[in-house]
Amino acid sequence: MDSSRLRALLKKYMEDDITAQELRELSQYVQHADDPQVLEQLVDDLWKEQDAHIPRAIPSSALYQTILRHPGLQADPPVSGRKYRSMTWLRIAGAAAVVLISAALFWYGRLAVKPQADDVGNTVAIAAIVPGGNKATLTLASGQVINLSEAQNGIVLGERLTYIDGSGVLEADFSNRRSSIVDPLAAGQQDHRDDRTSDGAPLMLLTTPNGGTYQVTLSDGTKVWLNSASILRYPPKFSGPQREVELEGEAFFEVAPKKIPFFVKTRNQVVKVLGTQFNITSYPDEVEIKTTLVTGAVEVINSKSNAISRLSPGKQSIVKGQRTEIKDVETEPYIAWKKGYFAFPDEHISRVMNTIARWYDIEVEYQGDMTHKYFGGTLSRFEDFETLLQTIELTGSVRFKIEGRRVIVMT
Repeated sequence: MDSSRLRALLKKYMEDDITAQELRELSQYVQHADDPQVLEQLVDDLWKEQDAHIPRAIPSSALYQTILRHPGLQADPPVSGRKYRSMTWLRIAGAAAVVLISAALFWYGRLAVKPQADDVGNTVAIAAIVPGGNKATLTLASGQVINLSEAQNGIVLGERLTYIDGSGVLEADFSNRRSSIVDPLAAGQQDHRDDRTSDGAPLMLLTTPNGGTYQVTLSDGTKVWLNSASILRYPPKFSGPQREVELEGEAFFEVAPKKIPFFVKTRNQVVKVLGTQFNITSYPDEVEIKTTLVTGAVEVINSKSNAISRLSPGKQSIVKGQRTEIKDVETEPYIAWKKGYFAFPDEHISRVMNTIARWYDIEVEYQGDMTHKYFGGTLSRFEDFETLLQTIELTGSVRFKIEGRRVIVMT
């Protein structure tokens, strides 16, 4: 295979645009390459051509260095310098092929479930660990719960409740009986529960599970993207001297500019805006609350100290107890989830795994000292799970073991 053809196939693979036939052609070359150094150089060149604004998961050299350290390469003693070198490179090529094509194995019919023995020796089916998707429930102020369509990615609160494409939410929810179909906006106005905003408006709840994400356009035109394991509480219609919502988890806000201020409440802070774009991370299992401003301006109010901090674009506030820290950041890593990928700016492995666990709906355990274990880089949120873990392992910092839906992180 000439270098131009190899380059074309590698480029297609890296851009996730390769066909099954082309993948087989690439696999055959990699496994039987006479000079794998050509492959290494091409991968390195293509790596450098990727968008400089999106950090790569690992440097291209890390793949080859990890393969070189693989114990299997040292299994046989050298016979002669030249022969041993040739055999070593062929093994490297074979190992590289395994890593290179592992992400595409689903093309060849991976099963949706895997058999595993239970405590008494019976075989049980364990669901495959797959990426999340469009999953959410909507709780009306009346208490009615609606399972939102996974074929849609968001809802709109207008004169009636619709999906983004204009179809009615309740009309499309065939699991609901006709007698239970009510106007959710009217139901909100008639409700008398205590779940209300500070100005007395009843609240609706948009809830995403682990492995779920969804979008909502509020009655004022504000757009909110909800990440996995999150809850957004908001009124069917804004009224009174302010617009107010409550967040648990993570969400990206694109607030419609109005003269009436917009407030986002979390467990230990309040963010006040008029019209801007920002991301808030406020999960109950994480001590810090992070607010990252993309455009506009916001005020972050620490609920415990009453300290007020004003953010400009590219600034991030970190609220922890009574303390509020302000720092300069690149905003892209903090809104990457909205665009379909994880971006970790040198995060501790526990935070990395918390983020991955919410999206892939897994449990995580740790074995060994994780004090100085960090990972920085970019990973697709729709990557095959085992391939994703293999990519993190290439840094040499940690190893993984999968037991059903539990992942053990080891040093």
